[in-house]
Parts: sequence; structure tokens; C-alpha cells
Amino acid sequence: MSPAFLLVVFDGLRPDLVRPDTTPNLWRFAAMGTRLAHARSVFPSETRVCSASVATGCLPRRHGLVANRIAHPLDGARSVDTGHKANLLALEQEIGGALLGTPALGEILAAAGRDCAVLSSGTTGQTHVLNPRAAELGQVTLSAHGAQACSPAGARLLATLDPPPADSVARAVWIAEVFRTRFLPAPPAATILWLCEPDTSAHHAGLGAPANLAALRAADAAFGRILDDWQAGPQRDRLRVAVASDHGHAGITGHVDVGAALAGLDGFADCTLLPGNSGGIAVPGGDAARVAALAGWLTRQDWAGCVFAADGADLPPGVLPRSALLADHPRAAPVLFTLRTSLGPTAHGLPGGTLYDGGLPVGGGTHGGLSAAELHVVLMLAGGGIRAGEVSEWPAGLPDIAPTALALLGVGGGAAMDGRVLAEALENGAEPADSPAPESWEAADGPYSQRLSRTRLGRHTYLDAGGRS
Repeated sequence: MSPAFLLVVFDGLRPDLVRPDTTPNLWRFAAMGTRLAHARSVFPSETRVCSASVATGCLPRRHGLVANRIAHPLDGARSVDTGHKANLLALEQEIGGALLGTPALGEILAAAGRDCAVLSSGTTGQTHVLNPRAAELGQVTLSAHGAQACSPAGARLLATLDPPPADSVARAVWIAEVFRTRFLPAPPAATILWLCEPDTSAHHAGLGAPANLAALRAADAAFGRILDDWQAGPQRDRLRVAVASDHGHAGITGHVDVGAALAGLDGFADCTLLPGNSGGIAVPGGDAARVAALAGWLTRQDWAGCVFAADGADLPPGVLPRSALLADHPRAAPVLFTLRTSLGPTAHGLPGGTLYDGGLPVGGGTHGGLSAAELHVVLMLAGGGIRAGEVSEWPAGLPDIAPTALALLGVGGGAAMDGRVLAEALENGAEPADSPAPESWEAADGPYSQRLSRTRLGRHTYLDAGGRS
């Protein structure tokens, strides 16, 4: 019987919250296989960007989904919220092609005659990004947000199920139970099971708050039921399982209104702000002088963290090139920035705080930036052919998941991806031939200075952390 692969994503789970008291089932799973202790997200550390990197095995500079909110490719004065499937379908119709510039896992498997399913309680846009061609490929995409967010095959399945609940925690448990009861007995070649918790509760209840930890425990318990059935059932030897988070979280320590600050600048009224914990500014025509002026202005703002500008611009002192983020796609804004971060602790004792531009409360959780709290993620593997009881110290990241899945399934296509096969986690695999090489990008101008830390492993580069010094 051919192998199968399951990826379970706990949206927004920080590695330091995987503990016996908060996630006993994830803790148990980690002991069964290999934990990648130095796993990293991508920039910006936002869910739809991360989803595209998970699905395609590529960095944002390749797949092209460069932010949760992007400038419209045909009209920089407009922006597109990628959280809604309808917005993504409309955008693809307007640009006359696919939003993602590289094939997703479902497309690669379909070409090899294998099946792929996506089950998600995340936003409708996030769910769609995991397998944009599911409808035409006849594959299941099942969303906990209703039939309009499903592929036709997913909508048919949804019609046979109890309706999804409205509460985010209950939705995460519901989608996990659908996988356990409907898919685990005879899984497709690959399944991506995406749980919206603990992310949603961290945003609104607060990172590490009782409600956030309760949501995490509920999601962990749902995973535990899958784990029990997998270990006791006929798929024990066939199914390989990966567990990951797409990003971490930082605690909101205060607010800033970037739009109001920009509104006071002469000559920049026609620029478009793309707000977020990592933000962008679209400049009409990408005018290099205006890009440089905006980037330089940002370095003089007390609330600004890291500041980057398009490589073609004449970078002012203190500004780093956009390519350093591995997100220099033509759709990326020519000016990118993060908000100022701190080491914390947050209101509930977890390290990592940040300023925030939006409606979430102080004490809530957010992400998108370059702090370690946001970039460091969970990544673990277990099952047949995977080393048990191991902790890997090699650098790893979200783009490594898809090529590793293909290798475990014996399907080609991973070599064209930015990610690498995590061979050090495989029983018959070898450790990388190259040694990890730390890299540091620094820039300063007067009292302002910033630093971006990366790790290179051969042709692969991982973002470790960045911030204002």
C-alpha cells in the first residue's frame, strides 16, 4: 500500500507553548518522531503568505502572495484583502491568470495521479490558497465557513455533515473530527488539516490568556483523538504525519496609526498604505526618489522597527534592501516596514511584544513582523521512515514541508521548490552536507539602527529575527 501524508497546522502556535500542561498530545507526538528545533516562518509572517509557502514549497518571492493585504497588481491605488476567497477569484479574473506563480501540492500530486485534500477552519481565502486548483482537479477542499468556500467535491461532503459551528474553537474541533472520522480510515495521498486555533483566541483574548490556553488545549485534544486512532488503526504504518505552525505571536504593547502619520506628509497623498504588523507603502510608478524619501522618513519615526526598500532604489542610510527578506516579488510594496518590538514579557508572561496598527486590544496577540516571537514556529514529523525521539538542530522552514511530503510519498517535483527535503529527519536520510552559516544584515543612521539575522544552509536561507537595535 502506497504511503500517505498528513500535515496538521496549528495556526499561530508558538514553540514555547508546546508543553505537557498545555499540549500533552503534541508533546507525546514530539517524542514519537523528530522535532525541528530551529524551524522558521517566512516574511511577512502572515497566515495567507505562510499558507502559500506551505502549499508550494516556495518563498514569497516565487509564489507571489506577498502579504495578507496586497496592492492590486493593475492598480496600485487599490488593495486586496486576501482573506476572502471571492476576492482572490475576482483578482485572478482581473489579472487573467493564477495568483500563485508556482504550483501547489495538490496540482503536483494530481499530475502524478495522486489525490490531495484540504480541510481548514481558517479564513476562506487562506483555505483557497492551500489548493487554488482544487475545483478543476476534482479534489476536496472543505471549509468550516460553508459551501461557498469549498470546492465542489468539498461542498458535496459538507452536505453530509452536521453544520459547522460558529465559534472558532468549535470549528477547529469540528474540522479535526471530520478528518478523523471521514478521512483517516482511508486517507488520500496528502491531506492538509488547518486549525484556526490558537491564533484566533490569541488575537482577541490575549496571547497566553486563559481563553487562549483553553482553545489550544481543545485543539490539542482534537489532535490527540486523531493520534490515538492513527496509532491503533490500519493506517499506522502507511501514514506519515507532520505538525507545524505557520507563525508565532507577539503581544500588543501599544498602538500606532501609521495612516495618520503618513497623511501629514506633503507629496505622498497618492501613495497607498498597506497596513499591518508588517506594512507596506505602494508608490505610484515605483518612483525611486519617493521610495527613498519614504523609507528614510520611516527610520525617523519612533514607532518604526525594520525598514526596507526596493533594491533598485537609492537606499538612504539606515534602510536595508527588500531582497534581504526573501520577499522581493514584483507585487511586494517598494517600501516595507515592521513596527517596533520589545522582548516583553507580555501581560501573561510570554516574551515578545510589539506595537500594533489596528483594532485589536493592548494585550492581544498579533504577527506579521520579524521578531523571534513571530518567526519561530513548530515543526515535527513522525511515522514510518521518520526517526523517532530525535531533536534536529538544523535550520528548517515552512517551504521545506512540501518537498519533504513529496519525498515521503515517492513523488517528484520537490527539486523545483525553494524548500529542501528534511532528510535529517528520515531514517534513510543524511544530514545536510553544508554547515549552517549565520548572516547579519545591519544598517544605521544616527540614533536609528536595525539588524536582520538569517541562516544560510547551502542554497537555502532562513530568517531568524529582525528588529530595531
